[in-house]
Amino acid sequence: MYRIKYLLIFLVIAISFAGCDDFLGDNRDVDAIDKVPPSQIMPVVLFYSVLQNYDHGEYGSYLSQSLTTPGRSQASSLAYKSGWEFLGMNRHPQWRRHFFDIGSNANELLALAGEEGSSNYIALTRLLRLLSVQTTTDVFGDMPLTEAYLSSAPKYDTQESIYDWMLTEADALIDLFNSADVKASSNRTIDGKIDRVFAGDMNKWKQLVYAVKARILLRQIPNISTSIEVSNEIVATAEMALNGWIDPIYKFDGGSSVELNNMWGTNNKPINSWESRANELGGAIPTKFLVENMLGFDSGSNTASDPRLGYLMQARGAAANGIDTTFRYLESNIGMPATHKIEWYPDMYENVLSTDTSSIILLTRGELHFIVAEAAYWAGDKVKATEHLRKGIHYHMSRLQVAPAEKAAYLENPDLVPGSANITLRDIMKEKYIALYLQPEQWNDMRRYGYSNESNDRRYDNTIIYPGLQRPHNLYEAYWSGDNEWLQRINYDPETEEKYNRSELTRLGAFRDHQWLKKPMIWAPQN
Repeated sequence: MYRIKYLLIFLVIAISFAGCDDFLGDNRDVDAIDKVPPSQIMPVVLFYSVLQNYDHGEYGSYLSQSLTTPGRSQASSLAYKSGWEFLGMNRHPQWRRHFFDIGSNANELLALAGEEGSSNYIALTRLLRLLSVQTTTDVFGDMPLTEAYLSSAPKYDTQESIYDWMLTEADALIDLFNSADVKASSNRTIDGKIDRVFAGDMNKWKQLVYAVKARILLRQIPNISTSIEVSNEIVATAEMALNGWIDPIYKFDGGSSVELNNMWGTNNKPINSWESRANELGGAIPTKFLVENMLGFDSGSNTASDPRLGYLMQARGAAANGIDTTFRYLESNIGMPATHKIEWYPDMYENVLSTDTSSIILLTRGELHFIVAEAAYWAGDKVKATEHLRKGIHYHMSRLQVAPAEKAAYLENPDLVPGSANITLRDIMKEKYIALYLQPEQWNDMRRYGYSNESNDRRYDNTIIYPGLQRPHNLYEAYWSGDNEWLQRINYDPETEEKYNRSELTRLGAFRDHQWLKKPMIWAPQN
C-alpha cells in the first residue's frame, strides 16, 4: 500500500463543489503545494464517503442476492455478480476508497485543522474516518490501522483490535461533539458548499456518531453475546441517535460532471474511469429471493403482498408472448434463457432511489429502527421490538413514496406485520433486508446471521432467518465445491497488497488462497 500525502484528484470535485476555480492550473507542480485549506479538502472526504457507501451497496446488492445479471458465469471480471471467483479480479474499489481517497485526505485534513484549531473540522473528519474503518473492516477483516501510513508494507491489525479502537473512538467523538470546542467562533466555517449534508451543523452530525456506534455494538448479536446487558446498550445507543435524528442525505444537483450525479442514477459512470464501478442497473435483474421470498410476489395471481415491489421496479418493455413481465425475475446467476430479451425484465431505475438527483444516505433512520427492533427482541422486550419494526417499515415505505392507503393496509395486516405476541426474528430481519435495498449493511446482516436458510438449517431462537435463500448457480467449482459454503469476505486488493505487502497476506493465510474467502468475520458464526 502506497504512503500518500493526499489525493489530488479532489481538485475536480473541489472546483465543482467549493467554487475554487482558480485553485490550481492544470500543469502546476504537485510538489510545489505546501498547504491546502481544510475547506477545500473536506468536500473531497465527504464526497468519497458517499462514494464508499455506493461501493459497498453495489457489491452487496449482488452478494445478498437482491440483484443478478442476464448472464451465467463461473468466472468473470466482476466476481460478485457471477461465480465468486474473487482471486481473478484486478481490484476492489472499497480498499482504495478507504486507504487512499478517504484516509490520506483525512490525515491531511486533520493535520491542517489541528494547526489552526478548527475542532469542527476535526470532529467531522474523525467521524467520517470512523465510518470508513467500520465499512472497510466488515468486508476485509484484519487490515492496517495503527501502521497504515507509516510504510508501504504496514502491519495488519486484528479485526478484534480494530473493533476495540472503533468503540473507543466513538466514545471520544461523542465527548468531542458534546464539547464547546466544535461550536467555537474561532473555528473555520463549514457552510453548504463544503458540507453538502448538514452545512456544518455539528448537532446533526453528532447523531450519526451514536448511530455508527450502535451499528458497531450490534455486531455482538447474535454470535458473540445476546445478553440483556449488551442488547439494552445497543437499544440505548440507537435511541440516542434517533433523538433528534435527521437523515444524513448527500445532495446531488445533477449535471454533466460525474460527481454531480447520484451513483445509482442512469448517468452514473466510474469515477476516473477505472477506480470505481458503474451501477449497471440497466442490465440488472431482480432475483427470485427478492421478488418472491422478500416481497411476496405470486406469479400465479401476478400480485404481491408487499406494495413496495411496484415502487422498486416497473415494466421495461412490452409483454413477452402475452405474459406480464413487470416483475419477472431470475434465480441468482442462473442466466437468462436464450430466447429471452432484457426488455422482458423489470427496469430497476424506475424508483426514487436511482435517479440522477436521488439522495444517498450515509445511514438511514430506518436502519436505526431495525437496530432497536433486533436488539430489543434479544433483550426480551417484544413490545419495543414491534414498535420499531413498524416504524422501520413506515420509514422505508415513506421514502419510496408508497401510497398512504397501501402503506396502511400493509401495516394493519397481522399476517404481514405481526404484533408483539408473535413477532419473530425472521419478521425483523426480512423487513430490514427490504429496507436496506442498495444500502451497505444488507450483506453484513446476512453474514451475521450465517446465511440462515433451510439447507444449512441454521436457526436463531429456533427460527430460519432467510427462508428460500440459496447459493447462486454456477459457482466457481474450484473454490465452492462443498455444500453450504458461503462467501464471508472479500480478498485484499491485488493491485496494492499483493504487490507491496505480500508478507502480511502470507502471514494471515490470505495470499491467493480461496479458503480465506470462507473465513468468517469475528461477528459471524464460526462453523
